[in-house]
Amino acid sequence: MTQSKSIIDRFLDIEDPWSLSKTERKDMLVGSIIEAAEHHYKNNSVWRRLCEVKNFKPTDINSYEDLNRIPVISTRAFKGGFDLLSVPSKDIVKVHMSSGTSGSRSRVPRDRITLDRNRISILKTNAKFRSSDPGYLGMMSPSPDEISDLTIANYAKISLEDFSSYDFFLRLDGGFNPEQVVEKLNSVTDRPVNIGGAPMLLLGLAEYVLKTGNRIHTMDERSAVTAGGGFKNAKGQVVDRETFNRIVMNAFGTKEENIRDVYSMSELNGVLPECEHHLKHVPPYFYISIRNPANIDEEVPYGEEGLPVFIDPLAHSYPGFIVADDIVSFKTAPFKTCECGESGPTLATKVRRAEGAEEKGCGRHVDELSEQLSS
Repeated sequence: MTQSKSIIDRFLDIEDPWSLSKTERKDMLVGSIIEAAEHHYKNNSVWRRLCEVKNFKPTDINSYEDLNRIPVISTRAFKGGFDLLSVPSKDIVKVHMSSGTSGSRSRVPRDRITLDRNRISILKTNAKFRSSDPGYLGMMSPSPDEISDLTIANYAKISLEDFSSYDFFLRLDGGFNPEQVVEKLNSVTDRPVNIGGAPMLLLGLAEYVLKTGNRIHTMDERSAVTAGGGFKNAKGQVVDRETFNRIVMNAFGTKEENIRDVYSMSELNGVLPECEHHLKHVPPYFYISIRNPANIDEEVPYGEEGLPVFIDPLAHSYPGFIVADDIVSFKTAPFKTCECGESGPTLATKVRRAEGAEEKGCGRHVDELSEQLSS
C-alpha cells in the first residue's frame, strides 16, 4: 500500500502557495504543524519532556490561534550538545553548521526528508521574490563544494539552480581580488549579470569600483545585488542599510529596489527574502510569532521589537520549533498584504542580533531547558 503524502509535502507541491486564500493557508499550515508536532512528540525525548513541563500535547492544537502554545527551543540549544534528533542517527545525511566565528557553532542534523523539503522551500521562495530574470551570478563567497558543511553553502548551492552560469570569488584563505572580479564580470555574456554574497564583501567591491573608476559595464537595470549574513564588519561595526544601498547603487548602477537582503538561520528550512520595498517575507510554510525577550511565552504587541519564534513543519529530523536570538519586528501582519502585493507576514528591513539584556532571553531559555530535562 502506498503511503499518503504528509500535509506539508502536499503544501510544498502547490505551485503558488501565496495565492491560496486565508482559510486555505491556515488549514494547510495548521495541519502541517499538527503532523510535525505529533512526529516530534513521539520520537524526540528532549522536546517531549519540554512539552510535559509546559503541559502541552499536540492534541491541544485545534486552531491557528493554538500555535502560540507550542513549546519552542532556542537556536542556542543546537550549540549546547542536546540530543535533538527525532529520527535514528543513521538517517542523518548532512549536519549543517552556522558560519558564526564567535563561540560554538550550531549543528543542525538533516535527514533526506528534511533536505528535500528545504530545497523545495528555498527554490519556490526565491522564484517568487527574485528581482530579475535568471542569468549570471557572481558570488562573493567560496564555492559551496569547499564549505559544504556550512548552512550558507547549502543555500548557495540550491540557489545556483536558478542561474545559467556563475562564479565564486572568495578563497578559503580569505583571498579576494576585486580587480579580478571586475574583469570577470565584464567578460560574461549571460544576462542579466547579478552579484551576491556577504554585505561587507559586496561593500568592499563597491568601494573599490568607486575609488578606482574600474567600472562593471555588464550590469544593467535588471541586475540584482543580493546580500546575506549581516551588516557588521570584522571589527563589529554595523553599516546601516541606507548607506549600503547608496554605495552599491553608485558603484554598480543597480536600482535600489533590486538591492535585496535575505534573512535566515541554520535551524530554519527556508529563507525570508526581501521584496522591492525591502520587507522580509515569511514563506507560507512557517508560522511566526514575535516574543518578549524577558518572557518567551509572551507575544509583544504588533509592531514592537522582540525575539522571532518560527514553527517550521518542514523539519523532520529535529524539532523545528525555535526561538532565535535576533531582534525583529512585524511590518505586515499575518494574512495581510504587503506594499508589493504579496500576502503574508513581513519583517521590517532592520534585523539585529540580540545583545546585552535582550540576549539573556535565549540564554536563559537554554538554561531553563537544561534544568527541565534534568528534573
